Amino acid sequence: MTNRNTWAKFGEPTSERDIATVIAMMNVAADGCTLDAEGALWFADFGGGRVVRVQNGRIVDEIQTSTGVFACALGGSDGRTLFLCTAPDFDPQVREVEHAAELLAVRVDVPSSGGHYVGGQRIRLKFRSPLCHV
Repeated sequence: MTNRNTWAKFGEPTSERDIATVIAMMNVAADGCTLDAEGALWFADFGGGRVVRVQNGRIVDEIQTSTGVFACALGGSDGRTLFLCTAPDFDPQVREVEHAAELLAVRVDVPSSGGHYVGGQRIRLKFRSPLCHV
């Protein structure tokens, strides 16, 4: 990878290949993310049951939940609603039988960055995951 941006570093990369072992070793298990107007990155920490806001390489805010968080997005009429896609785990077979996913909405101070761009062009995103359908 070239021209990459490291938003924050929470540990050293591992050569471990067993996913359960890797997850158990993680301090922060980053998953879905969204940018805000100050250039900070909100991301889901599925292992910690929270979303965290990272700015200048460090966690500056966090919102704890009672379950796993797998995705987040800023939206709402003023861009200050942080939507959280939550579920007890990420096992698709279990989630297919036990419909325990929830979509939570939390108010935050800093609004969305105002859009999503690829190659300089604004795109519209549709949020769909096997854990949480919106």
